[in-house]
Amino acid sequence: MTTSGPLTGVRVLDCSGWFSVLGARLLADGGADVVRVLSPSGDQLAFEPPFFHPAGGSIQEAWYNAGKRASPLDHGDPASRAVFLELVAGTDILIEEWGPLNPPFTARELQAANSRLVRVSVSPMGLTGPRAGWSANDLVANAMCGSASVTGDQQSGPITGYGNQAYHTVGLYAAVCALASLRAARATGRAQHVDLSAHEALVTCTEQVLMEWFFPEGPWQSAIAPRQGSLHWSGAYAVYAASDGHGIMVTAALRFADVLLPWLIEEGAAQDLADREKYPDFMSMIRDLPYVMKVLREWIATRGGDYLFYEGQRRHQPMGIVWDIAEALRSPQIAARRYLNPVKVDGIGEVPFPGRLFRTDTDGPPPAPATAVGMAEVGWAPRHEAQAGRAAGTPSAPLAGVRVLDFTHVLAGPFGTRVLGDLGADVIKVGTATRGAGANTSDHPYYVMWNRNKRSVNINMATPEGRGFARKLAAKCDVIIENFSAGVLKRWGLDRHGLAGVNPRISVVSMGGMGQTGPWKDFVTFAPTIHAVTGLTYLTNPPDRTDFGYGFSLTDHLSGLAGALAVLEALEHRERTGGGVTVDLSQYELGLGLMAPALLDCLANGVNPGPVGNRHPFNAWAPHGIYPCAGEDAWVAIAVRGDEQWASFVSVAGGEAFADTRFATHESRVRDQDALDGAVAGWTRGRDRFELAETLQKAGIAAGPVQDAGDLTQRDPQLAAREFFGTTTMDGRGEYAIERFPAFFNGDRPQRYEGVHIPGTDTFDVATGLLGIDDGEVAELLASGALS
Repeated sequence: MTTSGPLTGVRVLDCSGWFSVLGARLLADGGADVVRVLSPSGDQLAFEPPFFHPAGGSIQEAWYNAGKRASPLDHGDPASRAVFLELVAGTDILIEEWGPLNPPFTARELQAANSRLVRVSVSPMGLTGPRAGWSANDLVANAMCGSASVTGDQQSGPITGYGNQAYHTVGLYAAVCALASLRAARATGRAQHVDLSAHEALVTCTEQVLMEWFFPEGPWQSAIAPRQGSLHWSGAYAVYAASDGHGIMVTAALRFADVLLPWLIEEGAAQDLADREKYPDFMSMIRDLPYVMKVLREWIATRGGDYLFYEGQRRHQPMGIVWDIAEALRSPQIAARRYLNPVKVDGIGEVPFPGRLFRTDTDGPPPAPATAVGMAEVGWAPRHEAQAGRAAGTPSAPLAGVRVLDFTHVLAGPFGTRVLGDLGADVIKVGTATRGAGANTSDHPYYVMWNRNKRSVNINMATPEGRGFARKLAAKCDVIIENFSAGVLKRWGLDRHGLAGVNPRISVVSMGGMGQTGPWKDFVTFAPTIHAVTGLTYLTNPPDRTDFGYGFSLTDHLSGLAGALAVLEALEHRERTGGGVTVDLSQYELGLGLMAPALLDCLANGVNPGPVGNRHPFNAWAPHGIYPCAGEDAWVAIAVRGDEQWASFVSVAGGEAFADTRFATHESRVRDQDALDGAVAGWTRGRDRFELAETLQKAGIAAGPVQDAGDLTQRDPQLAAREFFGTTTMDGRGEYAIERFPAFFNGDRPQRYEGVHIPGTDTFDVATGLLGIDDGEVAELLASGALS
């Protein structure tokens, strides 16, 4: 198959389930030749609602398999098995969710077919440990990882995020692990096996959940992060209702004193904040932050949503308007960047299809729904060429020898470069004069959480000498990654064109909030902004609310993973061509991509969904909810699919409540979900959440306790058995707790967990050791303020 993109020439066998199907799709987006292996009865995704009308094909199948080829395989047929192993001989990467018990092919069979095969095994809990056999869907995975514990509020209870976001998170990790291990396979000439735990992967992507537990001395009130509606853990972000009913995400965390407060004063809405005696400076307002947020809430209630959003952005405030799916699709940024592309869908005709999660300057045509191919017709010759030695990595440090120049800040970019550092890359983090306060200092736990395994240099980019130093540093790096406003790197001469004379092989990954082009390119965004304008906030709610949204910065984590993936794709491109890649990673378009099935349902079928709380948005599971248990704020997530699982559930739960004729079939259970949820809650209430989950899992039912940080670190036997938590040290802080990388590579986790370096710690060593600048010149640069 002829493809284009950074991954041209890479071959992937896709035996994924829900947790890794996006990972294979992302490799196809990058240009890899991905063959999805189906059962004789077809793809499990083909039965997943919603469906295109009137033809009936699954929207989810079309989206998650876009860009792939699809071929059936009968595991029980010797001839089909032989053909599959022939394909294994010709592939680079196998992604599978076969689980720890009775896989259809043994490791010995696979390695005999291909001694350099990269095999990524994705499972809900990992292949080892006491819960290795547990099952989970998106709801249960969200409950167990800490996500649901901070999403919702105390009155409504925990709620899950809308739209397969647990699956998306793990899928991004799967793609990262696949490409990282491909480098190790080339370096060693040996097969690589990745054991990726979905549970562990999700725990790493819950922002404040672990931070508040690891650093209880912070400004938060408790080591257990609370569930508090739309209010951010910092207390400085929230969604408030505008006069037209739209929610507005507003924050007091960015330039409040010199931008937002003057706006309030202009409009006569500052109240006591304009009283200089009462509030003489910004810190006095921060000390009274609840009052500041009250003033903002009351002001927003008097203005229309569109006015606040667009005027706020004109003033470079990261405001976001809470849109439903239909409203989100009318964005001028979508139109200007041609994010939607007409794609032919069988039986339907052309449908506007959402684009890739990120763009490169080597992309081919937008991916279309999978094409069918016979397994014997795939056309892959065996991989016989000697590849050992093409890279420097090892199984548990596959990115050894890669150097990344990191200009990112806050969460999204630093999380992505933390992933690269965990995998062995030499990450050089650049501190700048404008980004050296608050959460961008090593005094703040937020900085400590996302910046391990990095060297730190401070450069004053406002000076010619500082920019010259950065240029010398870029000449020694493989990739630059940044999340400045659009065009900043180009003005400094640090884009690929500007660096062509000193490093033509370098790649540049730009992680702008809205991307590098379009009418919104200068908009200021944080994750809550992205959540609001993509429909994620609107749909992550109980049926009677539209303001809660995710309880943490989901898209920051996922943008970080996408940034790490983009770096790996760029390295693949350089291995093949010798040249670099320019990547435009719009965090807004990534957020839209996370909502793609809902977007497609609206585009193709005219469906504009509303929030449904913990119920399955497409009614594929019932019951599907989070139910109260014995104890304070104790809950269990339960998901039942089909009549066979329902019979298993009833055999465990028993009682007259479940003999109701309204619950006899899946269709009737969906019709009467209020009664169904009431009956399930009546059974769970008064029972222990951990014991319930154990009992239901033994019966084949996806169930899990809603866990907070205390549960994860002290009462989760799976995480304990796999030694997921550890410690490291840093100057001035001593020993502190960390979570480790969520996968094993050939039986070992990545071993490097170097504590955070105080900003500027490595400036001298990088200047003299890496760049070869003599001590006297470095002293002059330090004295002039170009370096620190």
